[in-house]
Amino acid sequence: MSEPFISGSDPSPDCPTASPDHSFKLFSLGFLAALLGAFSLCSLLGPTWWICGGMGFLGCTLILIHFNRYHLPLIVRLLAIGGLCLSLLTISYAPTQYYLRKMAITQQAELFGNAWIKNILSGKPERALSALTEPDIRLSERQLANYYQNTSKGQTELRQFENKRLVKCLLALNGSARSDFFQTENVRSQGKDQIITSLFTVSYLETPIKKKTFFVRLVIKRSDAEGVDAWSILRYYGGVRPRSGAFAK
Repeated sequence: MSEPFISGSDPSPDCPTASPDHSFKLFSLGFLAALLGAFSLCSLLGPTWWICGGMGFLGCTLILIHFNRYHLPLIVRLLAIGGLCLSLLTISYAPTQYYLRKMAITQQAELFGNAWIKNILSGKPERALSALTEPDIRLSERQLANYYQNTSKGQTELRQFENKRLVKCLLALNGSARSDFFQTENVRSQGKDQIITSLFTVSYLETPIKKKTFFVRLVIKRSDAEGVDAWSILRYYGGVRPRSGAFAK
C-alpha cells in the first residue's frame, strides 16, 4: 500500500523550502528582478542603450532559473516574472520602434527632396530657395512672389541661387526632365534633429533616342521643434556618384 499523504508535508521533496534568512535573500532577488525590468526601459532612449534591455532580460532569466529550486511565495515569483516580461517587451519594442521611425523619416525626406528638385525643373526656383531657410522664418507661399520679385534683396538672392551650377543645369532642362529617388545614404541625429543624406536621379532625353541621367545629392534636415516636423535643405550637390553599389566610382 502507498503511504498516505499527511497534511502539511512537502509534496515536492525536490524543491526544498528556504530558511527564513534565505527567504529574505530570495525576496531580495525577486525585487532585483523587478528593478532589472524597470532598468531595461532605458533601451527606449536609443540604440546605445539597447544593452540595458539585454542585461535586464538576462538577469531576470537567471533569477527565475535559480527560483525553480525553491518553494517561494507567489509575490516573489510574480516580481521576477514581471521583470522578465517587462525586459522582454522592451528589447522587442525598442529596436522595432527605432527602425520603423527611421523608415518613416527617410520616406518623408524622399518626398521633400524630390519636391525640391521638381520645383526647379518646373521653373519655380523661388520655392526651392525658400526651402534652404529655417522653417520658423520661412516665407509663406503668398509672400514668396512678392519678396523675390519686388524687393532688391530678394531679387539678388534669387539671381545668385539661379547661377549655382546645379540650379542652372536643372532650369536649363525646362521641365523636360524627370527626378526620382535613388537611395538614402545616411541618417544621423544632431540633437533633436535628424540629418538625412539622400540621392536622386534626374533623367532627360539628350537626343530623341538617347536618355541621359545624372545624380543629385541632398542633405536634408528634419527639425522636431515643439513636436512638429519641419524640413529644410542644408546642402545640395550635382555631378555626384553613389557612395556604394554598381554606380559608384
